[in-house]
Amino acid sequence: MSRALRIGVDGKCLLPPRQGVARYLEGVLEGCASLPHPELAVEVLCPERPRRTVPWVLWDMQRATRRYDVVHFPFYYPPLAPRCPVTVAIHDVLVLEHPEWFPSGWGNTLRLLVPAGADSHAVAERIEALCRVPAARIRAIPCGIDRTRFSPPDPERRAAVLARLGLARPYLLQLGAIEPRRGVDLAIEALARLRAAWPELELVLVGDVRRLPAGLDAPPPWVRPIGRVDDADLPALLAGACAVVAASRGEGFDLPALEALACGAAVVASDIPVHLEHFGPAVELFESGSADALADALERVLADEGRAERLRQAGLALAGRFSWVESAREHLRLWREVAGA
Repeated sequence: MSRALRIGVDGKCLLPPRQGVARYLEGVLEGCASLPHPELAVEVLCPERPRRTVPWVLWDMQRATRRYDVVHFPFYYPPLAPRCPVTVAIHDVLVLEHPEWFPSGWGNTLRLLVPAGADSHAVAERIEALCRVPAARIRAIPCGIDRTRFSPPDPERRAAVLARLGLARPYLLQLGAIEPRRGVDLAIEALARLRAAWPELELVLVGDVRRLPAGLDAPPPWVRPIGRVDDADLPALLAGACAVVAASRGEGFDLPALEALACGAAVVASDIPVHLEHFGPAVELFESGSADALADALERVLADEGRAERLRQAGLALAGRFSWVESAREHLRLWREVAGA
């Protein structure tokens, strides 16, 4: 019997401080663990001490590629001269399309990549165009959702979490790291208009602050940044919101929006390509970049409970089609293919 193919996985993102890519890799690995793949041996590699991403990948993981048949990199950066075939998860190419949103120099690093995977067909098309990668080397593999973590909470649990966090008023919620492209400025401007009709309404921001948009260093008192919260509390926060705002100007997949749908939230989302591709029928869409359009969309949901309930039910049904097991199956298929090549 031939030996199992050894698949190395760069697991540095699983160490603190964890970002969204950790959710992706954790989901794929859990999905792999639930699937039979005796011909593949998947091993996760992590640094023994804190390491910056680029030195870890370009030095430590470069050496690691000598020991494996395929190595998977979950966050853009592969070694420049790997000794075995590699696959790379490209979650978006926004740094090439909008370099003004990111620290200088990031785009030059991304252009050196050899991408072999994307979260959506929209991202795959942009990789082909901007990075000049042949379509045959790109696979669009959607993310999944962990339904044991993200599902509608029971009313008692929801009430307890909201009381503990001091959320006694009706609120909109935006989930994800705070940075200019995420549209927090749009959400604040839209809610400022809506508060004439809903004066008690607040905006709750869940996530780390990476870089505040200009002029938002001192937000209005009805904006409540609460930072990171435990995963166990997220379903209650999402389900308890009058609406979840996904106002991003650009995303590769938008996993927070999917988590909101899985928890039974009514989601109001910008009409960027990835939202249209994955969530279109189950969210209230608005013109990306327009605070007035966002306010109009929120008003439609806030003023019509029947409309909000239809969104919640459509969101639950749509979220049920996303599975980390299916995502893992596609990753395993890709690794077999790359190893065979």
